[in-house]
Amino acid sequence: MVLPYTWRVMNSSLPGSSRRAFLQAAAALPLAHAANAGSEEILPGLSLIRGAVNTARFERHGKTLLIDSGDLTAPPAEWVLFTHYHRDQASGASRLVAAGTKAAVPAAERRLFEGAREFWDSAEAILYHRAKRFRPSLFAVRDPVPAARAMQGGDIFEWEGLRFEALDTPGHTDGSLTYLVETGGKRVAFTGDLICGPGRIWEVYSLQKLIPGLPAAYEGFGGAVGDVKASLDLVLQRKPDLVVPSHGVIVRDPPAAVAELKKNLDAVMNNFLTTADWRVNRRGVYPPDKAPAMLPALPPVAYPKWFRDIRFTSKAIVADDTSIFLSDCGNAAVIDRLAQLLAAREIGPIEGIWITHYHDDHTAFINAAQQRFGGRIHVQRELVNIIEHPAAYNMPCLVAEPIRVDRIMEHGETIEWKEFRLTAYYFPGQTLYHAGLLVERDGFKLFLSGDSFGNWGIDDYCCENRNFLGRNAGYQRCLDLLLEIKPDMMVNPHWGPVPISSEYVKKTKDLLEQREKLYGRLFPHDNANFGTDPYWIHAYPYRQAALPGARVEIEARVMNHSARPMLARTELNVPRGWKVERTNLEIEIPARTEGRIRLGAITPSAPPRRRAVVGISANVNGKPLGEFAEAIVDFLS
Repeated sequence: MVLPYTWRVMNSSLPGSSRRAFLQAAAALPLAHAANAGSEEILPGLSLIRGAVNTARFERHGKTLLIDSGDLTAPPAEWVLFTHYHRDQASGASRLVAAGTKAAVPAAERRLFEGAREFWDSAEAILYHRAKRFRPSLFAVRDPVPAARAMQGGDIFEWEGLRFEALDTPGHTDGSLTYLVETGGKRVAFTGDLICGPGRIWEVYSLQKLIPGLPAAYEGFGGAVGDVKASLDLVLQRKPDLVVPSHGVIVRDPPAAVAELKKNLDAVMNNFLTTADWRVNRRGVYPPDKAPAMLPALPPVAYPKWFRDIRFTSKAIVADDTSIFLSDCGNAAVIDRLAQLLAAREIGPIEGIWITHYHDDHTAFINAAQQRFGGRIHVQRELVNIIEHPAAYNMPCLVAEPIRVDRIMEHGETIEWKEFRLTAYYFPGQTLYHAGLLVERDGFKLFLSGDSFGNWGIDDYCCENRNFLGRNAGYQRCLDLLLEIKPDMMVNPHWGPVPISSEYVKKTKDLLEQREKLYGRLFPHDNANFGTDPYWIHAYPYRQAALPGARVEIEARVMNHSARPMLARTELNVPRGWKVERTNLEIEIPARTEGRIRLGAITPSAPPRRRAVVGISANVNGKPLGEFAEAIVDFLS
């Protein structure tokens, strides 16, 4: 259970206090700015169906063509043209095609439509140890969508006297297309998720992409921003009168809307680059004349004599009797090094093991270390579940092997070990599932900060780690803690001792508060975290094994980042042959609270495939969001 805002958890079994009053106020709540599902005419013969996404519907000579479908399975259409592969665009596509609709898809993403089963069968390549692969994401269709045509930039699709020109417009995804058509005396561009309104985009987490000069997409926050801007420039070159986005409002002054979006994107990226920790260690990726200045590095500091760097990300507190309290173990070389130090009697027994966060480069060899050397594994409360049940999560850099926790540490709990005083803290910096350990001896305070800080920057460069903004959340919470406990130094497992300055802490807090305001201009949501958190709606457990014919339980977890209550309804979408037990359940979720809706189904007695992917559709405050989340069920033989 993770409570980043000192949240409560609301369960589906708890009734709402006043449903009628709540619904009357729903229009003012997050995500309700968009119109409810319905249809509006844009031009003669062209209407917009507002559902999970904006679906364009062309009607000519008694025939219908759609651009994107969302979860629509009716009305029947002759063709549907898809801008990109994401599931919110196309969750109903397989049923449309089965009913006779022909699909045109981006050529660069054809395999993600037609090869959906193969994609999900090989999902482990993305699920475990994910650092390089963020494109394509797992936000893909669950069922195959046969493509009658694959489109790429420059292709013309002719239909009932209309000519749809495809433009390659990467950004939101690498294979995204824009469709340009002249109808009713207007030139209209259907741009997918490049833009969602004047100056705005729907979310930023899909823009995670490798930045040239960095080792992996994991560090590539905003790596596709340049692609988005270039693609929008390409669209503007064609002088559209209207731009119709997948989410948001129709853009009626495209040049002004794009100029404002570029300004807002640049402001966010400049703010991010001012604090991005990788710039401390990977200089030259951004030219000095283009990147904003960071806070200057503080004077270097050295470890106290009782603290030791073992190897890789592993560090150790060394007692006077040479016994050690180990922090992290993510590499086989650490095991070898510990064995060497023990043989040379440079260290004594390992009596405790602390885990800073769940990432594989910190945990992959924790079990091996304990099996060989002993030591009780200590884990802070908010990390315990992901450490013991990693398969229940879809997060970057997971290990497949569960780790049994010997001692659960509460936030602020202190233990005495040898000459040391050790205090555990929830420390949601680099990732939501992150802890800090304050080590005190002889008046000196050393803080194990995990991967959250460098000299001087922060590690919020991957949205999928769930870096929240706001009071008592994310890095603001971490920075407040540092001001409270006042450590003499911090330790980053990768980069070593980090000096600390209350002035720098306060400046970083100011920059994060500015970022929250900048996001307010960039997103159409009432809280920035709806646009930065890809898992504000997710399934728990993400992966599970089941016997054929067994009952499967899945929770839809909905995190209300807003300062106001939220009404959430979810529905379980299962493969053919399954029987849904609970679906379409609705709960009222208080502000800054995670709601949990229990869903269940019976699996078929003879499943046709080893792996099934189950979808969860959501409706929040009357706004349909489509199939926002998924879960994997593998059948045991």
